[in-house]
Amino acid sequence: MKYLLILFILFSAQLYSKSPSGKGLICTYGKNKDVYEAYLFFNKSYISKFLFLENNKFKIRQNEKRNYSVTNNFINLLPFKIHKKNLMVIDTEFNRIIGSCQIVSSHIEATEFMHQLKNMYQNKIDKRLGIISL
Repeated sequence: MKYLLILFILFSAQLYSKSPSGKGLICTYGKNKDVYEAYLFFNKSYISKFLFLENNKFKIRQNEKRNYSVTNNFINLLPFKIHKKNLMVIDTEFNRIIGSCQIVSSHIEATEFMHQLKNMYQNKIDKRLGIISL
């Protein structure tokens, strides 16, 4: 049993220290935690996807690829850093927590989440405007 526990700890440490490449984070921001951004990680670079409202239509915008770095405790996406254990987003300029994240296992999962969120928000806008969707 003792050896099993040691193997589990070693495996967990290796898994935890690996690069986030191929995975994603879905982060929430704002006072009401209602602003979302998805981060898709590649080898040493990432893109982010976010919702943008233009002429009463939600669109998913994507930033250009940017570089990130990883330390023992943080994923650095300047000007933010994300704590690897508690997944809190810290603004490095003001040194305060501005959001929180959850890990998703693939880029597809993160992208699908953003599309579902876009559809949900668009339905709310359409209802307010009296637009009937077929």
